Amino acid sequence: MTSSSKIADILKAEGNALYHAGKYNEAYGKYSQAIKQDPYNAVLWANRAASAVAMKNINAFKKALSCLPSTGELSEVDRNLKDQFESGLKKAEANKNRMVTFNHAFAPAGSVHQKNLPWRRAMAMEQELIAQEDIKSSGFVILFAYRDFKEGLNGLNALQVKTIGNQQMAVGLTQVISTLSNGIMRDRRIFHMSDGNFIDKYNKQMMLEAQRYKAWTTGGPTLIQDEAPKRLKKLGWGAVRPALAVTVRAWIMRGFLQSTFQTPGASTEFFSDALRILEWGARIWKNVPTSDRGVIFEPSFIRGVKRLYLNLLQESWSRTKSDLEQIATLARELIAEEQALPTGNVDPGFASSFWVYPVADAHVNLGWYYMRKAQASPDEKEATVLCSISATHYLKGANLYPPDDENRPIFLKVGLEALCFAETPLKITLPLAKQIRQAIPVTKRIWEYSADAPILEGQLKTVLEFEDHYRAEIEAGRMTLDDSGELESFVCCVSIVPSTIGSQSYDRLSD
Repeated sequence: MTSSSKIADILKAEGNALYHAGKYNEAYGKYSQAIKQDPYNAVLWANRAASAVAMKNINAFKKALSCLPSTGELSEVDRNLKDQFESGLKKAEANKNRMVTFNHAFAPAGSVHQKNLPWRRAMAMEQELIAQEDIKSSGFVILFAYRDFKEGLNGLNALQVKTIGNQQMAVGLTQVISTLSNGIMRDRRIFHMSDGNFIDKYNKQMMLEAQRYKAWTTGGPTLIQDEAPKRLKKLGWGAVRPALAVTVRAWIMRGFLQSTFQTPGASTEFFSDALRILEWGARIWKNVPTSDRGVIFEPSFIRGVKRLYLNLLQESWSRTKSDLEQIATLARELIAEEQALPTGNVDPGFASSFWVYPVADAHVNLGWYYMRKAQASPDEKEATVLCSISATHYLKGANLYPPDDENRPIFLKVGLEALCFAETPLKITLPLAKQIRQAIPVTKRIWEYSADAPILEGQLKTVLEFEDHYRAEIEAGRMTLDDSGELESFVCCVSIVPSTIGSQSYDRLSD
Protein backbone atom coordinates (compact mmCIF):
# COMPACT_ATOMS: atom_id res chain seq x y z
CA MET A 1 0.00 0.00 0.00
CA THR A 2 1.36 3.39 -1.01
CA SER A 3 1.61 6.33 1.36
CA SER A 4 -1.20 8.05 -0.58
CA SER A 5 -3.45 5.00 -0.14
CA LYS A 6 -2.72 4.96 3.60
CA ILE A 7 -3.65 8.63 3.88
CA ALA A 8 -6.82 7.95 1.87
CA ASP A 9 -7.79 5.13 4.25
CA ILE A 10 -7.30 7.39 7.25
CA LEU A 11 -9.42 10.12 5.64
CA LYS A 12 -12.07 7.54 4.70
CA ALA A 13 -12.28 6.34 8.32
CA GLU A 14 -12.65 9.95 9.48
CA GLY A 15 -15.35 10.49 6.85
CA ASN A 16 -17.20 7.36 7.99
CA ALA A 17 -17.17 8.57 11.59
CA LEU A 18 -18.53 11.97 10.55
CA TYR A 19 -21.19 10.35 8.39
CA HIS A 20 -22.28 8.09 11.24
CA ALA A 21 -22.56 11.18 13.46
CA GLY A 22 -24.86 12.79 10.90
CA LYS A 23 -22.31 15.41 9.85
CA TYR A 24 -22.79 14.84 6.13
CA ASN A 25 -21.20 18.07 4.87
CA GLU A 26 -18.01 17.41 6.81
CA ALA A 27 -18.02 13.75 5.73
CA TYR A 28 -18.31 14.89 2.12
CA GLY A 29 -15.21 17.04 2.61
CA LYS A 30 -13.20 14.17 4.12
CA TYR A 31 -14.10 11.85 1.26
CA SER A 32 -13.12 14.59 -1.21
CA GLN A 33 -9.70 14.86 0.43
CA ALA A 34 -9.37 11.07 0.30
CA ILE A 35 -10.23 11.04 -3.41
CA LYS A 36 -7.36 13.44 -4.10
CA GLN A 37 -5.01 10.90 -2.52
CA ASP A 38 -6.54 7.84 -4.22
CA PRO A 39 -8.67 8.95 -7.21
CA TYR A 40 -9.20 5.41 -8.53
CA ASN A 41 -10.74 4.08 -5.30
CA ALA A 42 -14.42 3.45 -6.18
CA VAL A 43 -15.44 3.14 -2.51
CA LEU A 44 -14.39 6.73 -1.89
CA TRP A 45 -16.50 7.99 -4.77
CA ALA A 46 -19.48 5.92 -3.57
CA ASN A 47 -19.13 7.18 0.00
CA ARG A 48 -18.90 10.78 -1.12
CA ALA A 49 -21.99 10.24 -3.25
CA ALA A 50 -23.76 8.72 -0.23
CA SER A 51 -22.93 11.86 1.77
CA ALA A 52 -24.48 14.00 -0.94
CA VAL A 53 -27.59 11.81 -1.00
CA ALA A 54 -27.85 12.04 2.79
CA MET A 55 -28.26 15.79 2.45
CA LYS A 56 -31.74 14.89 1.20
CA ASN A 57 -34.14 15.72 -1.71
CA ILE A 58 -33.75 15.94 -5.48
CA ASN A 59 -30.77 18.27 -5.31
CA ALA A 60 -28.89 15.59 -3.38
CA PHE A 61 -29.17 13.15 -6.27
CA LYS A 62 -27.88 15.85 -8.61
CA LYS A 63 -25.02 16.43 -6.18
CA ALA A 64 -24.30 12.68 -6.14
CA LEU A 65 -24.05 12.68 -9.93
CA SER A 66 -21.62 15.59 -9.78
CA CYS A 67 -19.35 13.49 -7.55
CA LEU A 68 -18.52 11.15 -10.43
CA PRO A 69 -15.63 11.87 -12.82
CA SER A 70 -16.79 14.27 -15.51
CA THR A 71 -14.04 13.72 -18.06
CA GLY A 72 -12.85 10.72 -20.02
CA GLU A 73 -14.45 7.29 -20.18
CA LEU A 74 -16.23 6.10 -17.06
CA SER A 75 -15.10 2.87 -15.48
CA GLU A 76 -17.59 0.04 -15.02
CA VAL A 77 -17.99 0.99 -11.34
CA ASP A 78 -18.57 4.64 -12.23
CA ARG A 79 -21.11 3.70 -14.90
CA ASN A 80 -23.02 1.62 -12.34
CA LEU A 81 -22.98 4.51 -9.87
CA LYS A 82 -24.13 6.91 -12.59
CA ASP A 83 -27.04 4.61 -13.48
CA GLN A 84 -27.96 4.26 -9.80
CA PHE A 85 -28.02 7.99 -9.13
CA GLU A 86 -29.83 8.84 -12.36
CA SER A 87 -32.46 6.25 -11.47
CA GLY A 88 -32.74 7.72 -7.98
CA LEU A 89 -33.13 11.22 -9.39
CA LYS A 90 -35.83 10.05 -11.78
CA LYS A 91 -37.75 8.32 -8.97
CA ALA A 92 -37.39 11.33 -6.66
CA GLU A 93 -38.80 13.67 -9.30
CA ALA A 94 -41.63 11.27 -10.10
CA ASN A 95 -42.47 10.80 -6.42
CA LYS A 96 -42.88 14.48 -5.56
CA ASN A 97 -46.68 14.24 -5.37
CA ARG A 98 -47.10 10.63 -4.17
CA MET A 99 -49.07 9.73 -1.04
CA VAL A 100 -45.85 9.37 0.95
CA THR A 101 -42.60 10.81 -0.33
CA PHE A 102 -39.25 11.07 1.40
CA ASN A 103 -35.61 10.55 0.57
CA HIS A 104 -33.65 7.82 2.26
CA ALA A 105 -30.01 7.93 3.22
CA PHE A 106 -27.34 5.27 2.77
CA ALA A 107 -24.65 4.20 5.21
CA PRO A 108 -21.11 4.56 3.86
CA ALA A 109 -18.98 1.50 3.43
CA GLY A 110 -17.27 0.35 6.62
CA SER A 111 -19.43 2.21 9.16
CA VAL A 112 -21.25 -0.32 11.38
CA HIS A 113 -21.34 -4.11 11.37
CA GLN A 114 -24.74 -5.81 11.51
CA LYS A 115 -24.03 -7.64 14.77
CA ASN A 116 -23.43 -4.34 16.58
CA LEU A 117 -26.81 -2.81 15.81
CA PRO A 118 -28.77 -2.32 19.06
CA TRP A 119 -31.51 -4.80 18.19
CA ARG A 120 -28.94 -7.42 17.19
CA ARG A 121 -27.11 -7.01 20.48
CA ALA A 122 -30.44 -7.20 22.35
CA MET A 123 -31.29 -10.39 20.49
CA ALA A 124 -27.99 -11.94 21.53
CA MET A 125 -28.74 -10.98 25.17
CA GLU A 126 -32.36 -12.16 25.21
CA GLN A 127 -31.88 -15.42 27.11
CA GLU A 128 -29.63 -13.67 29.63
CA LEU A 129 -32.28 -10.99 30.24
CA ILE A 130 -34.99 -13.63 30.63
CA ALA A 131 -32.86 -15.58 33.11
CA GLN A 132 -32.24 -12.40 35.11
CA GLU A 133 -35.96 -11.51 34.91
CA ASP A 134 -34.88 -8.04 33.84
CA ILE A 135 -38.18 -7.17 32.16
CA LYS A 136 -37.48 -3.43 32.35
CA SER A 137 -34.36 -3.66 30.18
CA SER A 138 -34.25 -1.49 27.07
CA GLY A 139 -33.14 -4.69 25.35
CA PHE A 140 -36.72 -5.95 25.41
CA VAL A 141 -38.00 -2.60 24.16
CA ILE A 142 -35.81 -2.50 21.06
CA LEU A 143 -36.03 -6.28 20.51
CA PHE A 144 -39.83 -6.40 20.33
CA ALA A 145 -39.84 -3.22 18.26
CA TYR A 146 -37.46 -5.01 15.88
CA ARG A 147 -39.68 -8.09 15.64
CA ASP A 148 -42.72 -6.01 14.73
CA PHE A 149 -40.81 -3.86 12.27
CA LYS A 150 -39.01 -6.84 10.71
CA GLU A 151 -42.35 -8.57 10.16
CA GLY A 152 -43.47 -5.44 8.33
CA LEU A 153 -40.31 -5.39 6.19
CA ASN A 154 -40.88 -9.05 5.31
CA GLY A 155 -44.40 -8.14 4.24
CA LEU A 156 -43.08 -5.38 1.99
CA ASN A 157 -40.68 -7.84 0.39
CA ALA A 158 -43.54 -10.27 -0.29
CA LEU A 159 -45.37 -7.66 -2.37
CA GLN A 160 -45.55 -8.47 -6.09
CA VAL A 161 -46.90 -6.57 -9.06
CA LYS A 162 -48.57 -8.88 -11.56
CA THR A 163 -50.00 -8.18 -14.99
CA ILE A 164 -53.54 -9.49 -15.34
CA GLY A 165 -54.95 -8.83 -18.78
CA ASN A 166 -53.86 -5.33 -19.64
CA GLN A 167 -53.65 -4.15 -16.03
CA GLN A 168 -50.98 -4.31 -13.37
CA MET A 169 -52.14 -5.36 -9.92
CA ALA A 170 -50.32 -5.42 -6.58
CA VAL A 171 -50.55 -8.76 -4.81
CA GLY A 172 -49.33 -9.12 -1.25
CA LEU A 173 -50.02 -9.54 2.44
CA THR A 174 -52.22 -7.35 4.59
CA GLN A 175 -51.45 -5.99 8.10
CA VAL A 176 -48.03 -4.85 6.85
CA ILE A 177 -48.69 -1.19 7.64
CA SER A 178 -49.89 -2.35 11.05
CA THR A 179 -46.66 -4.14 11.97
CA LEU A 180 -44.45 -1.35 10.62
CA SER A 181 -46.30 1.28 12.65
CA ASN A 182 -46.35 -0.96 15.74
CA GLY A 183 -42.56 -1.23 15.58
CA ILE A 184 -42.11 2.53 15.27
CA MET A 185 -44.52 3.27 18.13
CA ARG A 186 -42.71 0.79 20.37
CA ASP A 187 -39.40 2.56 19.73
CA ARG A 188 -38.81 4.78 16.74
CA ARG A 189 -35.07 4.11 16.94
CA ILE A 190 -35.87 0.79 15.25
CA PHE A 191 -36.54 2.43 11.89
CA HIS A 192 -34.03 1.22 9.30
CA MET A 193 -34.01 0.34 5.63
CA SER A 194 -32.16 -2.61 4.16
CA ASP A 195 -33.62 -2.07 0.71
CA GLY A 196 -33.05 0.92 -1.55
CA ASN A 197 -36.55 0.40 -2.98
CA PHE A 198 -38.25 0.85 0.38
CA ILE A 199 -40.17 3.93 -0.68
CA ASP A 200 -41.63 2.31 -3.78
CA LYS A 201 -42.58 -0.84 -1.91
CA TYR A 202 -44.11 1.11 0.94
CA ASN A 203 -46.25 3.25 -1.37
CA LYS A 204 -47.49 0.19 -3.27
CA GLN A 205 -48.27 -1.62 -0.03
CA MET A 206 -50.15 1.39 1.27
CA MET A 207 -52.21 1.61 -1.89
CA LEU A 208 -52.89 -2.13 -1.77
CA GLU A 209 -54.21 -2.04 1.80
CA ALA A 210 -56.13 1.21 1.27
CA GLN A 211 -57.92 -0.22 -1.76
CA ARG A 212 -58.57 -3.60 -0.16
CA TYR A 213 -60.14 -2.13 2.98
CA LYS A 214 -61.61 1.03 1.42
CA ALA A 215 -59.63 3.32 3.69
CA TRP A 216 -60.16 7.08 3.55
CA THR A 217 -57.46 8.32 1.17
CA THR A 218 -58.84 11.86 0.93
CA GLY A 219 -60.44 14.21 3.41
CA GLY A 220 -59.71 14.52 7.10
CA PRO A 221 -61.20 13.77 10.51
CA THR A 222 -64.46 15.63 9.85
CA LEU A 223 -65.21 13.49 6.78
CA ILE A 224 -64.44 10.27 8.65
CA GLN A 225 -66.52 11.29 11.65
CA ASP A 226 -69.44 11.80 9.27
CA GLU A 227 -69.00 8.71 7.09
CA ALA A 228 -67.71 6.03 9.51
CA PRO A 229 -70.94 5.73 11.56
CA LYS A 230 -72.96 5.50 8.34
CA ARG A 231 -70.68 2.83 6.92
CA LEU A 232 -70.80 0.99 10.25
CA LYS A 233 -74.58 0.93 10.21
CA LYS A 234 -74.63 -0.37 6.65
CA LEU A 235 -71.66 -2.79 6.59
CA GLY A 236 -70.74 -3.54 10.22
CA TRP A 237 -67.42 -3.65 12.07
CA GLY A 238 -65.92 -6.20 9.69
CA ALA A 239 -65.70 -3.45 7.07
CA VAL A 240 -65.21 -0.37 9.24
CA ARG A 241 -62.55 -1.68 11.65
CA PRO A 242 -59.82 -2.31 8.99
CA ALA A 243 -60.76 0.87 7.08
CA LEU A 244 -60.25 3.01 10.17
CA ALA A 245 -57.08 1.16 11.16
CA VAL A 246 -55.41 1.55 7.76
CA THR A 247 -56.41 5.22 7.56
CA VAL A 248 -55.08 6.14 11.00
CA ARG A 249 -51.91 4.08 10.66
CA ALA A 250 -51.27 5.61 7.23
CA TRP A 251 -51.40 9.10 8.78
CA ILE A 252 -49.02 8.02 11.54
CA MET A 253 -46.54 6.56 9.06
CA ARG A 254 -46.73 9.56 6.77
CA GLY A 255 -46.19 11.97 9.64
CA PHE A 256 -43.25 9.94 10.91
CA LEU A 257 -41.58 9.41 7.55
CA GLN A 258 -41.93 12.98 6.33
CA SER A 259 -40.69 14.42 9.61
CA THR A 260 -37.74 12.00 9.59
CA PHE A 261 -36.62 12.43 6.01
CA GLN A 262 -37.86 15.86 5.04
CA THR A 263 -38.55 18.68 7.48
CA PRO A 264 -39.34 18.11 11.18
CA GLY A 265 -42.75 19.54 11.92
CA ALA A 266 -43.88 19.51 8.30
CA SER A 267 -46.35 16.73 9.05
CA THR A 268 -47.63 17.43 12.57
CA GLU A 269 -51.15 17.68 11.18
CA PHE A 270 -51.15 13.94 10.45
CA PHE A 271 -50.60 13.18 14.14
CA SER A 272 -53.16 15.72 15.31
CA ASP A 273 -55.69 14.35 12.81
CA ALA A 274 -54.98 10.78 13.95
CA LEU A 275 -55.51 11.78 17.59
CA ARG A 276 -58.80 13.49 16.73
CA ILE A 277 -60.12 10.24 15.26
CA LEU A 278 -58.67 8.05 18.02
CA GLU A 279 -60.07 10.13 20.89
CA TRP A 280 -63.42 10.54 19.14
CA GLY A 281 -63.70 6.82 18.43
CA ALA A 282 -62.61 5.84 21.94
CA ARG A 283 -65.36 8.09 23.28
CA ILE A 284 -68.32 7.17 21.07
CA TRP A 285 -67.46 3.45 20.95
CA LYS A 286 -66.37 3.23 24.57
CA ASN A 287 -68.47 0.14 25.29
CA VAL A 288 -67.70 -1.68 22.04
CA PRO A 289 -65.37 -4.70 22.50
CA THR A 290 -61.82 -4.33 21.23
CA SER A 291 -62.39 -7.33 18.97
CA ASP A 292 -64.96 -5.22 17.09
CA ARG A 293 -63.64 -1.65 17.13
CA GLY A 294 -59.96 -2.63 16.93
CA VAL A 295 -56.80 -1.96 18.95
CA ILE A 296 -56.32 1.57 17.62
CA PHE A 297 -58.84 2.86 20.18
CA GLU A 298 -57.03 1.22 23.12
CA PRO A 299 -55.28 3.54 25.64
CA SER A 300 -51.87 2.04 24.84
CA PHE A 301 -52.19 2.83 21.12
CA ILE A 302 -53.36 6.38 21.78
CA ARG A 303 -50.44 6.92 24.17
CA GLY A 304 -48.03 5.69 21.51
CA VAL A 305 -49.37 8.26 19.04
CA LYS A 306 -49.29 11.03 21.65
CA ARG A 307 -45.67 10.22 22.42
CA LEU A 308 -44.64 10.48 18.76
CA TYR A 309 -46.64 13.68 18.35
CA LEU A 310 -45.17 15.27 21.48
CA ASN A 311 -41.59 14.60 20.45
CA LEU A 312 -42.24 15.79 16.90
CA LEU A 313 -43.72 19.06 18.17
CA GLN A 314 -40.68 19.67 20.36
CA GLU A 315 -38.15 18.78 17.69
CA SER A 316 -39.77 21.13 15.18
CA TRP A 317 -40.19 24.02 17.62
CA SER A 318 -37.05 25.91 16.63
CA ARG A 319 -38.33 26.03 13.05
CA THR A 320 -42.07 26.40 13.53
CA LYS A 321 -42.12 28.33 16.86
CA SER A 322 -45.31 26.39 17.69
CA ASP A 323 -47.18 26.98 20.92
CA LEU A 324 -44.97 26.05 23.87
CA GLU A 325 -48.05 25.56 26.02
CA GLN A 326 -49.35 22.89 23.61
CA ILE A 327 -46.17 20.89 24.19
CA ALA A 328 -46.44 21.28 27.97
CA THR A 329 -50.14 20.36 27.98
CA LEU A 330 -49.58 17.18 25.97
CA ALA A 331 -46.68 16.19 28.24
CA ARG A 332 -48.81 16.70 31.34
CA GLU A 333 -51.59 14.58 29.82
CA LEU A 334 -49.21 11.67 29.38
CA ILE A 335 -47.96 12.00 32.96
CA ALA A 336 -51.52 12.18 34.33
CA GLU A 337 -52.30 8.85 32.63
CA GLU A 338 -49.32 7.20 34.33
CA GLN A 339 -51.41 5.10 36.72
CA ALA A 340 -53.53 3.55 33.95
CA LEU A 341 -51.15 0.62 33.51
CA PRO A 342 -51.83 -2.05 30.86
CA THR A 343 -53.63 -5.24 31.79
CA GLY A 344 -53.63 -8.69 30.24
CA ASN A 345 -50.89 -10.84 28.77
CA VAL A 346 -48.31 -8.51 27.19
CA ASP A 347 -44.68 -9.02 26.20
CA PRO A 348 -41.82 -7.65 28.37
CA GLY A 349 -41.28 -4.57 26.20
CA PHE A 350 -44.94 -3.53 25.94
CA ALA A 351 -45.38 -1.75 29.27
CA SER A 352 -42.11 0.12 28.80
CA SER A 353 -42.91 1.21 25.22
CA PHE A 354 -46.45 2.42 25.84
CA TRP A 355 -46.47 3.47 29.50
CA VAL A 356 -43.03 4.00 31.03
CA TYR A 357 -41.22 5.59 28.09
CA PRO A 358 -44.06 8.02 27.25
CA VAL A 359 -43.97 9.31 30.83
CA ALA A 360 -40.18 9.58 30.71
CA ASP A 361 -40.39 11.47 27.41
CA ALA A 362 -43.08 13.72 28.87
CA HIS A 363 -40.89 14.71 31.84
CA VAL A 364 -37.94 15.36 29.53
CA ASN A 365 -40.14 17.54 27.32
CA LEU A 366 -41.30 19.47 30.39
CA GLY A 367 -37.64 19.92 31.33
CA TRP A 368 -37.07 21.43 27.89
CA TYR A 369 -40.22 23.57 28.26
CA TYR A 370 -39.12 25.10 31.57
CA MET A 371 -35.63 25.73 30.24
CA ARG A 372 -37.13 27.60 27.31
CA LYS A 373 -39.20 29.65 29.77
CA ALA A 374 -36.04 30.36 31.78
CA GLN A 375 -34.19 31.47 28.69
CA ALA A 376 -36.98 33.88 27.80
CA SER A 377 -37.37 35.32 31.31
CA PRO A 378 -35.94 38.85 31.87
CA ASP A 379 -35.86 38.19 35.63
CA GLU A 380 -32.67 36.45 36.77
CA LYS A 381 -34.21 35.04 39.95
CA GLU A 382 -37.21 33.68 38.06
CA ALA A 383 -34.88 32.15 35.46
CA THR A 384 -32.93 30.39 38.20
CA VAL A 385 -36.14 28.91 39.67
CA LEU A 386 -37.29 27.78 36.23
CA CYS A 387 -33.92 26.11 35.64
CA SER A 388 -34.31 24.19 38.90
CA ILE A 389 -37.77 23.01 37.82
CA SER A 390 -36.33 22.08 34.44
CA ALA A 391 -33.62 19.99 36.11
CA THR A 392 -36.21 18.21 38.27
CA HIS A 393 -38.12 17.06 35.19
CA TYR A 394 -35.00 16.12 33.24
CA LEU A 395 -33.70 13.99 36.10
CA LYS A 396 -37.05 12.35 36.78
CA GLY A 397 -37.45 11.51 33.11
CA ALA A 398 -33.90 10.21 32.84
CA ASN A 399 -34.32 7.89 35.81
CA LEU A 400 -37.53 6.45 34.38
CA TYR A 401 -35.62 5.03 31.42
CA PRO A 402 -34.03 1.62 32.14
CA PRO A 403 -30.43 1.76 33.39
CA ASP A 404 -29.20 0.17 30.14
CA ASP A 405 -30.94 2.69 27.85
CA GLU A 406 -28.77 5.40 26.31
CA ASN A 407 -31.47 7.95 27.15
CA ARG A 408 -30.68 7.71 30.85
CA PRO A 409 -27.14 9.20 30.79
CA ILE A 410 -28.07 11.55 27.94
CA PHE A 411 -30.77 13.28 29.98
CA LEU A 412 -29.02 12.95 33.32
CA LYS A 413 -26.32 15.06 31.74
CA VAL A 414 -28.86 17.59 30.44
CA GLY A 415 -30.29 17.72 33.97
CA LEU A 416 -26.78 18.37 35.28
CA GLU A 417 -26.46 21.29 32.87
CA ALA A 418 -29.76 22.73 34.12
CA LEU A 419 -28.60 22.40 37.74
CA CYS A 420 -25.35 24.17 36.95
CA PHE A 421 -27.21 26.96 35.23
CA ALA A 422 -29.32 27.28 38.40
CA GLU A 423 -26.07 27.62 40.39
CA THR A 424 -26.70 24.40 42.33
CA PRO A 425 -24.01 23.47 44.92
CA LEU A 426 -21.32 20.95 44.02
CA LYS A 427 -22.50 18.69 46.84
CA ILE A 428 -25.46 17.92 44.55
CA THR A 429 -23.89 18.15 41.10
CA LEU A 430 -20.73 16.13 41.75
CA PRO A 431 -22.62 12.98 42.85
CA LEU A 432 -24.79 13.39 39.74
CA ALA A 433 -21.67 13.61 37.57
CA LYS A 434 -20.47 10.36 39.14
CA GLN A 435 -23.84 8.74 38.39
CA ILE A 436 -23.54 9.75 34.73
CA ARG A 437 -19.99 8.46 34.50
CA GLN A 438 -21.09 5.10 35.90
CA ALA A 439 -24.22 4.93 33.75
CA ILE A 440 -22.63 5.31 30.31
CA PRO A 441 -20.68 1.99 30.29
CA VAL A 442 -23.87 0.12 31.27
CA THR A 443 -25.69 1.42 28.19
CA LYS A 444 -22.91 0.38 25.81
CA ARG A 445 -23.83 -3.31 25.96
CA ILE A 446 -26.79 -2.50 23.72
CA TRP A 447 -26.35 1.05 22.43
CA GLU A 448 -22.60 1.34 21.79
CA TYR A 449 -23.13 1.84 18.06
CA SER A 450 -26.45 3.68 18.04
CA ALA A 451 -26.96 6.91 16.15
CA ASP A 452 -26.41 8.78 19.42
CA ALA A 453 -23.19 7.01 20.43
CA PRO A 454 -21.09 10.08 19.50
CA ILE A 455 -23.30 12.19 21.79
CA LEU A 456 -22.64 9.82 24.70
CA GLU A 457 -18.90 9.88 24.09
CA GLY A 458 -18.88 13.67 24.07
CA GLN A 459 -20.98 13.80 27.23
CA LEU A 460 -18.71 11.41 29.08
CA LYS A 461 -15.71 13.57 28.23
CA THR A 462 -17.48 16.74 29.43
CA VAL A 463 -18.69 15.10 32.65
CA LEU A 464 -15.25 13.65 33.44
CA GLU A 465 -13.64 17.05 32.95
CA PHE A 466 -16.29 18.66 35.17
CA GLU A 467 -15.84 16.08 37.92
CA ASP A 468 -12.03 16.04 37.82
CA HIS A 469 -11.73 19.82 37.75
CA TYR A 470 -14.02 20.59 40.67
CA ARG A 471 -12.80 17.73 42.85
CA ALA A 472 -9.27 19.06 42.32
CA GLU A 473 -10.42 22.58 43.21
CA ILE A 474 -12.04 21.30 46.42
CA GLU A 475 -8.97 19.22 47.33
CA ALA A 476 -6.75 22.27 46.80
CA GLY A 477 -8.98 24.32 49.08
CA ARG A 478 -9.95 26.82 46.41
CA MET A 479 -13.61 25.76 46.48
CA THR A 480 -16.05 23.98 48.79
CA LEU A 481 -19.01 21.67 48.21
CA ASP A 482 -21.30 24.64 48.83
CA ASP A 483 -19.96 26.42 45.74
CA SER A 484 -21.47 25.86 42.28
CA GLY A 485 -19.78 24.71 39.10
CA GLU A 486 -20.25 25.26 35.38
CA LEU A 487 -20.43 22.96 32.37
CA GLU A 488 -19.16 23.91 28.93
CA SER A 489 -22.43 23.43 27.03
CA PHE A 490 -25.88 24.86 27.57
CA VAL A 491 -28.98 22.72 27.92
CA CYS A 492 -31.09 24.56 25.35
CA CYS A 493 -28.78 23.35 22.60
CA VAL A 494 -29.67 19.71 23.32
CA SER A 495 -32.47 17.98 21.42
CA ILE A 496 -35.10 16.24 23.51
CA VAL A 497 -35.17 13.03 21.54
CA PRO A 498 -32.09 11.17 20.33
CA SER A 499 -31.49 10.61 16.64
CA THR A 500 -33.34 7.98 14.67
CA ILE A 501 -31.16 5.01 13.85
CA GLY A 502 -33.22 4.38 10.77
CA SER A 503 -31.89 7.38 8.91
CA GLN A 504 -29.23 4.95 7.74
CA SER A 505 -29.34 1.60 5.94
CA TYR A 506 -26.92 -0.86 7.52
CA ASP A 507 -27.39 -4.03 5.51
CA ARG A 508 -24.73 -3.52 2.82
CA LEU A 509 -21.49 -2.59 4.51
CA SER A 510 -17.89 -3.30 3.62
CA ASP A 511 -14.48 -1.80 4.04
